[in-house]
Amino acid sequence: MTHRTPGLRDHDVVVVGAGPAGLVAAAQLARHGIDVLVLDKRTGVSPLPRAVGVTLRQMEIFRGWGLEERLRAGTDDVDLAVLRTRTVAEAGEGTRVPINVPDVVQSSVVSPTASARVPQDHLEQVLADHVTRLTGRPARRGTEVIGLSQDEAGVTLAVRDATGLGGDAVEQLRAAYVVAADGAHSPIREQVGIESVGPDALMRGIGAEFRAPLWPILGPHRYALYSISHPDGAGVLIPSGDGTRWQYGVVLGPNDDVAALTRPGALADRIRIASGLPDLPVDLVRCGAFTADAKLAATFSSGRVFLAGDAAHRVTPRGGNGLAMAVRGGLAIGWRLAWVLRGWAPAHFLDTYETEVRPLAATDVARAADPHGRCHAVLTELLHDLGGRLQHAWLAPGAPGRSPVSTLDLVGDGLTLFLGEDDSAWRTAARLDHAVPVDAVTLPPATAHALGLHAGSGLLARPDAVPVARWYRVTRVDRAAAELERAVGDVLGLPATTMAGAT
Repeated sequence: MTHRTPGLRDHDVVVVGAGPAGLVAAAQLARHGIDVLVLDKRTGVSPLPRAVGVTLRQMEIFRGWGLEERLRAGTDDVDLAVLRTRTVAEAGEGTRVPINVPDVVQSSVVSPTASARVPQDHLEQVLADHVTRLTGRPARRGTEVIGLSQDEAGVTLAVRDATGLGGDAVEQLRAAYVVAADGAHSPIREQVGIESVGPDALMRGIGAEFRAPLWPILGPHRYALYSISHPDGAGVLIPSGDGTRWQYGVVLGPNDDVAALTRPGALADRIRIASGLPDLPVDLVRCGAFTADAKLAATFSSGRVFLAGDAAHRVTPRGGNGLAMAVRGGLAIGWRLAWVLRGWAPAHFLDTYETEVRPLAATDVARAADPHGRCHAVLTELLHDLGGRLQHAWLAPGAPGRSPVSTLDLVGDGLTLFLGEDDSAWRTAARLDHAVPVDAVTLPPATAHALGLHAGSGLLARPDAVPVARWYRVTRVDRAAAELERAVGDVLGLPATTMAGAT
């Protein structure tokens, strides 16, 4: 069922930008039945791997959408650690250094899944296909937004063909809301007058994507990243899927000759030195210099336009977690817009997007700006990544041919009430008419115990699996109804006097 806003034509939401933030927002909206259109200036998914790390929490989200198997099909099976080595050929003498990513064993304690090294182009293709299946239409590619205006009822966008093949014809689109996920130099951010604040060019470097047969040289020494120390080949090598695809990066000093270092022949020779094999066949796909900033938008919204991904925040590779931030923002704005468009939440509920996401983004941006910034311990990074979401616990082993069920799998589109017993008071209260639908789920005894639930207790969680209320012993229907109504009002930011049944 498509939920349309009376008086508006075309679409409920237009998402501009088919990167991770935009596609995650679109998928979240489409899962709620919201009419969403994705526009992207590019003619297709970028063939470059770029970011390659899908965190534990991201993979939990994608697992819940049924995408984990497809995502893992494009991964490199590696130890999620760094190998410090003089060259690739000398990997057997290298030193393994843990990084801030939990391994499979650590992940299994807290999650039904684990993080993975998924190239961004593969991630984007899987997400784009998923959005197409949900909406019944692919993203409109090769389309750019050249103008935008707002009124009390919605947003009007002026769009045209970005390929040059469609002439100068301008089309008008109308939407209730716009998600601007159109990149670090977001034209929409500029059009609505939001400044991006922070230092420029904090890091200079050289990046290259290339193909070479390095895995046969590395043999069993398969890692997420290789730190090469040879003085003439120093840099990092990152496996990027597809068997022979790699990235190579070098951080530049103030006196380095960028032009000389980015010549394809010189860069290919440097990669050969890093490999330790002077005759290594190196097929350079792309190379060039880059600068990295640490910037935060002055605000994440203007009227009915909301920024997400690099349009809202930009980080350096130094522990910035840019991809994780993009997915986090896309998810956060997606379900909030869906709630408002479905009539479950008032329009001012959208203010909670910036209230919650901005402090997290500011922390990541500040860390990316710190020249001495380092990855934190695995536990610290893990807690930041999980963001206080509901505790994972298995309900029961999966039946033959079926996967086991986690508590995370039970979280619905509205609010989910977890119960320790099949409590009639709470179930009756959940069936009452609430602004947001409340689904009651009774957990098996062992699972309930893992979440600290018992007779008369309950735990209420949002669609992003974040708990919003907990009760330890409620046995009367009237009290359960009042407590639940009060909690719904708290989530929506409604005064207690507006909530029917509140006491």
